[in-house]
Amino acid sequence: MMQQEHHEMELEQVHNSGAEEWTCPTCGRRMLLQYSPGLTQLILEQGDQTALHSGARGGMRIKQVVPESNPSEETLSEEELRALRPWLEWFDEVNFEDWWKKKNMD
Repeated sequence: MMQQEHHEMELEQVHNSGAEEWTCPTCGRRMLLQYSPGLTQLILEQGDQTALHSGARGGMRIKQVVPESNPSEETLSEEELRALRPWLEWFDEVNFEDWWKKKNMD
């Protein structure tokens, strides 16, 4: 697996709603995090989608484990790909990505 860049995100502001706005000074990625009633993440600016992003505030640390991309043969074994294939096909069928974006915009 190839080595990925790591970018450290910074907390820019906390909105009245409690949503936190985080930015990456390296690539310009911007996102909102809302913790209640459940964790919601809204990407405002994509920035470098291949870089791993993380940040910290107080005792809490946010970390992107895998860059935002579809699983590929580079990151998964053949066995893992076979196991995930039905799920990936289902996500495509039900247009899960658009549903998720709409849910996070509400």
